[in-house]
Amino acid sequence: MSEKPLVIVDERERASEIPELLVKKGVSIKFRQLPVGDYLISDKIAIERKTLKDFVKSIYDGRLFDQSSRLKEAYEVPIIIIEGDYSELPLILDNLNVLRGALVSLILDFDIKLFHAENKEETAEFISLIAKQEQKKYGHGYYPLVKGKPHKLETIKDWQLYILQSLPGVGVKTAEKLLEHFKNLKSIFNANEKELIKIVGEVKARKILEVLNKRIDEETDLSSFAREK
Repeated sequence: MSEKPLVIVDERERASEIPELLVKKGVSIKFRQLPVGDYLISDKIAIERKTLKDFVKSIYDGRLFDQSSRLKEAYEVPIIIIEGDYSELPLILDNLNVLRGALVSLILDFDIKLFHAENKEETAEFISLIAKQEQKKYGHGYYPLVKGKPHKLETIKDWQLYILQSLPGVGVKTAEKLLEHFKNLKSIFNANEKELIKIVGEVKARKILEVLNKRIDEETDLSSFAREK
């Protein structure tokens, strides 16, 4: 595979050091707020990364199974990488059967693929290998499709931003700029090309208008503009 594989990384992972390690391993990365998962590999594979301590904590507070359910619902091959030294488990968990039960449930009830990484370097190695293997089948310019609804959409603005980010080339920053300028979705969707160009530029404006105005039987390849770059 001559082209570098592309991994979409959730904004919350920006400070984890994993993105920098991925770049060193020959992986291109793009940051975005992902509704589910931490690393998006393809239209069917998404990865949730958890440190061992957070994994244990998420069992008790219920986040683990909620996240796993949404991950499985959105992606055909959901993966969780548990990162940490298992020899430290007695320091953070009194009953090891709690962990064993959670692992069994993830495999049998949610069909989650589990990987154990000793450290961040090994986590990055797993992600890199999965991306390179999975994206062999895709051509140049492949951009994984972000799927899944965020866990909480509490305000009208949350919903507006979520809807706008489904448009080609629109990520969080562009969605915020559009809302700030046009004030509501109706005004954005009714805007003409000249008005949109002032906010998002000519290329994005053209692609947005194609999505909004074309009939469903008029196909256009927008794969390289799927998300904000």
